[in-house]
Amino acid sequence: MRKGTAVRAAVVMAVLLGAAGCGTGDGGSSAAPSATPRAEDTGPVTKASAQADIEAAAADAGAPANYPSVAQMAATHCAASYRGYGTESEKVGLERYEAVIGELRERGWQPSFEVPERKDENGTVQVVHKYFTKRGWTLSAEYQAFETGLINVKAADKACTDEISSRLPFSEDGTDGQ
Repeated sequence: MRKGTAVRAAVVMAVLLGAAGCGTGDGGSSAAPSATPRAEDTGPVTKASAQADIEAAAADAGAPANYPSVAQMAATHCAASYRGYGTESEKVGLERYEAVIGELRERGWQPSFEVPERKDENGTVQVVHKYFTKRGWTLSAEYQAFETGLINVKAADKACTDEISSRLPFSEDGTDGQ
């Protein structure tokens, strides 16, 4: 994936999920019940199957439950999402993020692009961002190591995001076209 394409994909996902009312609110972090992968992973990916993949991957990796406002936002017409925050008593670390990534790969999500890791002055990884694809969908998985940690996973139907992207004022090189 070219850098301009990755930037546009990130902008489109941000527009889709930001417009969907992704906000803050009170939320717990108790782990969701574990789910297993679909027996037959064939055919088109739907919003429901993408959401199920993401939530099952997080649960099976032992990540916190989906933040309530993100779970409510999952009604977006072409996106699925998950956001798990660590707590003071149960922080979310890089190893939990990597476990979620492993679970997503077991469910057929194929790596397509990685943003270079950001580290602090001590060399500790602070931010990791990876992209995956699966039969017409693009998935963005991010880890942030702030106080208690955060795993954020968003998936969007490529056909839907392409249609929305075509209406945004960006040219092929990622500029505003002027």
